[in-house]
Order: sequence, then structure tokens, then C-alpha cells
Amino acid sequence: MEHNIITPSWELINKTNTIKKFNFIPSLLSTLYLSIIVFYQTAFTYIYIFELKDQFFSMAIDLIHKSYFIEVLIILAVWFVLYIFIKPLAEWWIVCLIDAFYNKESWKYRLSYWISQWLLHFLPVFEYHNFMWLFRLLSIITFYFLTLRIFWQDYAIIISIIFSIYLLLSFVINILFAYSKFFIIFEKKWIFEAISLSTRMTLHNMWTTSRLYFTLFLVYLRIILTVIMFLIFPIIVSAIFAYISSKFFFIFFISLIVIIFIVFLLLITHLNSVVEIFVDSLWYNAYIDNKKTFELE
Repeated sequence: MEHNIITPSWELINKTNTIKKFNFIPSLLSTLYLSIIVFYQTAFTYIYIFELKDQFFSMAIDLIHKSYFIEVLIILAVWFVLYIFIKPLAEWWIVCLIDAFYNKESWKYRLSYWISQWLLHFLPVFEYHNFMWLFRLLSIITFYFLTLRIFWQDYAIIISIIFSIYLLLSFVINILFAYSKFFIIFEKKWIFEAISLSTRMTLHNMWTTSRLYFTLFLVYLRIILTVIMFLIFPIIVSAIFAYISSKFFFIFFISLIVIIFIVFLLLITHLNSVVEIFVDSLWYNAYIDNKKTFELE
């Protein structure tokens, strides 16, 4: 596995700056989404569920719920539309660029080629991406926080058990459907055909696929690190609101925190982008390697 899958993927990461630059904006959308969800849920939990007083979190919740409620909804709607269209497009392009890199087909980097291929294959990739969105860790975290908010802490244990089962189910589905998008892109299959073929390929190569998936599970811990980072910054700002009364020092520290936050955001976005490309490359190489002994009906 190391020679056929991991080594070529590491080589691609070290040699392809074009894919990294291309994936930066889609990765930024995902990172910003996660940061907003974490910040909002932290503020809401602190003020409404734990019923604690905090000047910064109270101001943030009032801005969202009262002062700029319509504006926030419009921004979220625009972001959502951008995300559901740009992310599947980026995911498809990354896989095709990886394929072009390994097959040394530099002509596939032309813009005209990408536009024509995107128009031909957008719908099945769009369907698959948004179907699998239900079983991604980021989505499960979002649903979990939203459900806790709706039913409050009285049902926290029951909700946690249900979402733990949901999380385990998502692991199984992600393993079985791991090769689906490659069948969609390279074999021109529709979503349920691709899922069926991916499940069969996974079961035929269960040892390789399961090893690869649980190896990558360590890589996905970056989401947890990102959550921790975006929890720390609001807490620091809250402390500044509470303990610094001098206007000069208040503005100075807030400006400093904002600058540090932006730098961290860009670094985390770059890291997420590189990891996403590396993960796609690993699955691509696993798909190509498994296909050598796989009969496509």
C-alpha cells in the first residue's frame, strides 16, 4: 500500500502548486463555515443554555438575533448557494487534476477543457457531493449542535446517543462509498450505480480500504483542532471585554487578536486544502490499484 498509494500521493503534494492554489478558496469557504458554526453555538450555549452573563457573547447574539437578523440570513443564504455549487465543482476538478498529473496530460489544465467537462458532468457530481454531505463529520457536528439547541439540555444524553450511532453509521457509509466519485468521474456512472460499484470494490478490497480509511481518520483530526482554535479566540475576546477598561488597550488588543485570527485562518485554510488534496490523491491511487483486479460490469 505504501509503494502504490502513499508514496505517489506524497510526491503529488510536493510537486503540484497549481492544485493547492486552486483549492484554497473552496477550503476557505469550509473553514469559515466551521468557524461561524463554532462561534455561534458557543455564544448561544453560554448565554441561553447555561444562562451565564457575558458582554461580548451577549452583544454577538443580539447582533445576530435582533439588530441584523435579515442581513445575517441573506449572507448565510448566499454563502450556502456558493458552497453547494463551488465545493462539488472543486472536488471534481481536484480529482481530474490529480489524474492529469499522474498521466502527464498537461493539456487538461486548459480552462476551455475544464469548462466543457464541467458542463457535461456537473449534475452527477453535484448530486453525489450533496448526498454525502449528510454523512460528513462537519455536517454531523452541525446537526448535533442544532438538535441540542432545539431540545435543550434536558434531552442531551438521548441526543448524544443517537448522534453517536449516526456517527458510527457515517463511518461505515464513508468506507463503502469511498470510490463512488471516481466511478462517477471516470466511468460516467450516475450516483446509485457509482455507489453500488464502490460498495463492491470496497468489499473486494476490504483490507486495503479499511486500513486506508482509518489511517486517514488521524488526518481528519484537523477538524477537531480547527474547532479548538475557533473556540479559543472568542473566549480571549470575551476576556478582553470583561477585564480591559482602557479604550486604548481595548482597541489595541482587539486589533491584535483580529490580525492573529486572520493569520491562523489562512494557515488553517492552507493546511486543510493540502490535506484535502492529499486525501483525494490517496483514494485515487487506491481506486486505480484496486481496479486492476476489479471487473466492471
